[in-house]
Amino acid sequence: MSRFLLARRRTAVVATVLVAGLVAFSSAALAGAFAGQPSTAQTNSARQQFAQHLLKTEAARLTWPAQLALRIQASGSNQLTQTLAGQAPVLPTGTAGSAAAAPAIPSAGLPNVRVNNPAEDTHQVDQTTQSETTIAVHGSHVAVGFNDSQQGLLALTAGATLTGYAYSTNGGASFTDGGSLPNAPEFVNLGDPWLGSNRAGTMFFSNLAIDVFNGNLDVAVARSTNGGKTWGTPVPVFRPTTPYMGDKDALAVGRDPNIATRDNLYVAYDDFSFDPVTSQQFTGLPVARSLDGGRTWQLHYADQFTPPKNTCDFQQYIGAQPLVNPANGTLYVAAEKISVTDPTCTGKVPTTFSEVIFKSIDGGVTFPGGGTTIATVTPATPTGILFLGAGRYARTVEFPSMALRGSTLYVAWNDGGLGDGRSHIRLATSTNGGSTWNAAPFVTSGSGDEIQPALSTVSGVLRLLYYHRYPNNTIDTLIGNSVNGSSFIVKRVTSQPFRGSLTIPQFDPMIALAYMGDYIANVGSGSHVYFAWGDNRDTVTNFMYPQGRNDPDVFFAKQ
Repeated sequence: MSRFLLARRRTAVVATVLVAGLVAFSSAALAGAFAGQPSTAQTNSARQQFAQHLLKTEAARLTWPAQLALRIQASGSNQLTQTLAGQAPVLPTGTAGSAAAAPAIPSAGLPNVRVNNPAEDTHQVDQTTQSETTIAVHGSHVAVGFNDSQQGLLALTAGATLTGYAYSTNGGASFTDGGSLPNAPEFVNLGDPWLGSNRAGTMFFSNLAIDVFNGNLDVAVARSTNGGKTWGTPVPVFRPTTPYMGDKDALAVGRDPNIATRDNLYVAYDDFSFDPVTSQQFTGLPVARSLDGGRTWQLHYADQFTPPKNTCDFQQYIGAQPLVNPANGTLYVAAEKISVTDPTCTGKVPTTFSEVIFKSIDGGVTFPGGGTTIATVTPATPTGILFLGAGRYARTVEFPSMALRGSTLYVAWNDGGLGDGRSHIRLATSTNGGSTWNAAPFVTSGSGDEIQPALSTVSGVLRLLYYHRYPNNTIDTLIGNSVNGSSFIVKRVTSQPFRGSLTIPQFDPMIALAYMGDYIANVGSGSHVYFAWGDNRDTVTNFMYPQGRNDPDVFFAKQ
């Protein structure tokens, strides 16, 4: 679900002090534990200590599945527990209970099609969350992936999974709920879905999967040859045996830079790892690639950070997204970068947030020159949580979204830097293959908030999809179309606005506090653009909520 961010940004002092704790841990405790060749017992002990200290490193940002996997490792228990996806919120003034009318944004007139089937949410009471969407399209076949809390218990079991999907054979006019993505042996799928398809029509499905044999959180990719109706067993892109955690995967499919008729698969994500032999920890931006349709994988790194010992320096990537230029096979990988440079552990160094991009012309093997900074980032909200009404919150994170329009690259993200105390969307542009970027102006503003942007291009038009929160705390999904890449004509995709769901306390016992999904889907194919988003317009009434509660489902529209 990554998608459920559980660890959030903190003040620089707290973050750096906690990083110092992790540094001390890695340089002392682990070094002592692994003097010589580590035994299995030593490795398991260090894995537990590594997870415990990583959870305390509040400069790190983690999705809900990553937090879930770490807590399982740290506690040695398979129990699933909720945690807060951010700091305690500072309630805004003048919004609670507001009944102000939503602004009159014109409708795009798009039919809203429900993707999942709420009638199948019958296994566990209030485990009815479907959100965090992704789309693959080939011809009239449309597959939608999403996080799904229904297929699981409050403990990790062989049959549990948090990754669901649905499929359509009529271009998205209707959908069949396909249930859950199958687990690979010894793995349990933990969500963070991302879909893609190649020119032959094979679809691919990446998600996070916990390796129950050793507790590591890996990334695995499944394939479908029947338009997303059924899926094969997910294949791990990398299966380490030492302490390891991958997070927030995204997948791209595109032509090989040298063999134009071959489509390569790329999966980018962020990771944390520890080498028990050298007692060294690493964070990085791995990029896995497959040249044979997802059957086998090779892992390379766009960047990897080894913190100097006895310092409080820290670096992490999150929200990685790969994109392939169909004209020449050039691979781009964008991500948010979080860093602290504090060599003497003063605890007074601010945490820096930025959007960065890496470029590979050899199919993801090397990324020469390192990353290019697109822009510095101001967190969308100071506490990492957007207020949507009493008990209703959505966590915020600045994941980048990329699109290519002709030879121009675009990157969008939500940002709090406009100075009005709200989250709005910035759009960065590069006309020279990502070497330099414009000043990334804000393309939204006003009295509401905009979060979770998703970009695509079709027929030379740049399409920007996002959530918009009105002053009365209702939400619409909006689409902005631009023919010049800078000004947008904005219309409503949703046929009706919806409220936030109950997230503090969370109504769903499987889901993190303040989680309302971390991203939505916007995919161009042929002459159409396809949208999927989490939507809370429906209600559920049961013995827990006799007056009803908003229910997170997945909806779809096509333009």
